[in-house]
Amino acid sequence: MQKCSFLICLALLLGWATFSHAQDPDKIAVFYPDAKEPYRSIYKQIVAGSLEQSKLSDVRVVLKEFILTKAFDSKKITSQLKQQEIRKVIVLGRLGLKLAKVLSKEFSVVSGALPITPNGISGISLSSDPLFLFDYLTQVAPEVSRVHVAYSDKSEWLIELAKSAAEVKGLSLDLRKVSSTKEAIEYYQDLFRSNISKQDAIWLPLDRISSHDKITLPIILEKAWSREVVVFSSKPSHAKRGALFSTYPDNFVLGQNLFNMVEELAKEPEKKKFAALKSLQLAVNLRTAAHLGLKYSAKQQRQFKLTFP
Repeated sequence: MQKCSFLICLALLLGWATFSHAQDPDKIAVFYPDAKEPYRSIYKQIVAGSLEQSKLSDVRVVLKEFILTKAFDSKKITSQLKQQEIRKVIVLGRLGLKLAKVLSKEFSVVSGALPITPNGISGISLSSDPLFLFDYLTQVAPEVSRVHVAYSDKSEWLIELAKSAAEVKGLSLDLRKVSSTKEAIEYYQDLFRSNISKQDAIWLPLDRISSHDKITLPIILEKAWSREVVVFSSKPSHAKRGALFSTYPDNFVLGQNLFNMVEELAKEPEKKKFAALKSLQLAVNLRTAAHLGLKYSAKQQRQFKLTFP
């Protein structure tokens, strides 16, 4: 009888241990730089998105926030994560990417809030996904059928996505790879000397060589205005400066997507995850639109997140 009682107690204890272990929360660390506004609020919005997405998980998830300073100690952070039994990590910003290069050897790590290019680290770039860009283009400038773009090595990975996106949207692409800003200027000058029309548009990717804010952008906007040609951009500030439209991140949705990505990576650690930004919002310059003869209904304008001027 005593032996039976012992076995029952042992079974109960083992069952409780199993239940207790099953109730342990899944832990995800989120690292972001100690930054001033508006960047701090951006990071907070991304974290809020990840937190909201975690509520949809089948298990209880705890997100732990960590502030990164320039003098962070990656060895100390690694030790801290192991002590707290955290295996999944989301990093934000430039400092976050620096940390990710160390942590990715032992942890499931995804990077965000930076215009990263494929570099062996899983993450979501701030470079807009061409499919979503071209979708916006067909909405706000439906006459356009041909897209011109100069790009350098840095943005070549986007061009591969753009080819597929253009096919889906029924657009033709005029592509020019350049190795210097001088070559980019020559390309744009040749373009404006050609028979460019309202069926043409110029796409400015996040590329310091081909779309330099202080050198190429003023030339492009001036020539495009005089020729009544659509210019659209992946950089948020360009709509304010005169491009017909530009895109900028929906930071909350970006946080949700980063959460999903780190979960997927943890399940398949051998498969690196990398994506262009799909969580986009639209900024439209209505003055430029009027100059181009483009008119938008009240319903359309309600779908624009920002309008200028």
